[in-house]
Parts: sequence; structure tokens; C-alpha cells
Amino acid sequence: MIPQDEIKKIKHIVVEYDKNHFIQASILYSYMLSLHKKVSLYGAEEVSRYAFLPWYEKSRLQKPVSADFYFSVNNIELLDLYFYFKENKIKINKKIATAFFAGFLEQYENFLSSACDGTIFAIVSELIEYGAERQLCIEELTQKIPLRIFRLKAIAYKKLLLQQNGEVAYVDLDEKDFITTGAQWCDVDFIAKEILSLVNVKEVMIIKNDEKNKIINLKKEVYFEKKK
Repeated sequence: MIPQDEIKKIKHIVVEYDKNHFIQASILYSYMLSLHKKVSLYGAEEVSRYAFLPWYEKSRLQKPVSADFYFSVNNIELLDLYFYFKENKIKINKKIATAFFAGFLEQYENFLSSACDGTIFAIVSELIEYGAERQLCIEELTQKIPLRIFRLKAIAYKKLLLQQNGEVAYVDLDEKDFITTGAQWCDVDFIAKEILSLVNVKEVMIIKNDEKNKIINLKKEVYFEKKK
């Protein structure tokens, strides 16, 4: 998972992430620093939702060109990363524990998901012992909603169409909706999950009509993907 031998030889590492993997990047940034390496964080998309997490302020939208090694975290699952740390006896400090806690809180839908089993609860208990700032994570991820999301949500509900006996919800958004609200594409995930909680709705499809034709397709408890 982590190329330990290569990392030992290099001086400057860039940890790359997409909007769904900033938490993994934050964790590995902390780890790389513990190895006394020069580390840069790079992500092409803004992830302000995670502004409360360690090292967010170090993140850059422009890719550094002078690094010795570029390491992408986009294929690393959070649970796999946690087990990797444990198996390799890598110290989990307060910053790493906080990032892990935030990731599991989000991934398992405030620990209410049917996929959240005893293993996850045991891990969360360990993270709290390691010093995870659980209350901060809960407040930022479950209790605070930016105004831009409220504005985009109002537009989304206005455009919402229910089909197939109310089981499938469709929303067509365009660039103007994002400009007028100040919202970002990553904010759509939150809105899609809320729409999925409506009575009878089993699938949500939100489409952003632009040159990239972005799509979010979300099915209850089973399926989530974004396509371009």
C-alpha cells in the first residue's frame, strides 16, 4: 500500500488526492512528516468541507513540479489504511486519529449505516483512546451546513422530479445554479443523500449539465458512484 523502501530514499513527497480522499491524504501527510520528509498536499478540487481537519491549510490546488515522488491516495480505502497502520505498528497520534474518526463517521453515515458493525465500533473506541477530537468531527460533519448548500438544496428540490412510482428522484442542475449559490460539485453529495431519505425514494440521480456532464447516482445502502 505504501512504498516504504522508495519513501526512505526520497526527500520531497507530494501526496495527491481527489475530493473523496482528502482524509487519507491528511493521514499520510502526518505519517510522512513523522519520517522527517518534506511533504506537499495536492488536490485539483476544493475540499472546504474538511477545513477543520489537520493539514487542510497545507493543501494546494496547483501540483508541485519539483518533488521527487508523487503518491496518490485515491485507491486507498480508509479501513484498509487503518489495518495497515496497525499491522505495521505505525503510531497513530492525535491528528491521525482525528482524521480517521472523521472518515469513519462520514463513511458509515454517523455510525447509523447497516454496514457499521462491531469491528468499526471497536476501531472508533481505539481512535478515541488515541485522542481523536470526536466532538469537533461530529459538529463539523453533522451539525454545520454552509449557506451555499442550503441555497443549492432549495434549487435542487425545486427541480426535483420523481419517476417510477416515486422510487427514482432526478435533478438536473446547470452551471448557473452553482454560480448563484457559490456551491461546489462536492456539495451535491450531501444533497443527494438527503433526497434519498425521502419516503419511497430508492435511487437518486443528480446531473450537472456542463461540458463534463457530471453525474451522481446514489442507491439506498448499496450503490454510490460519480461518472464523467
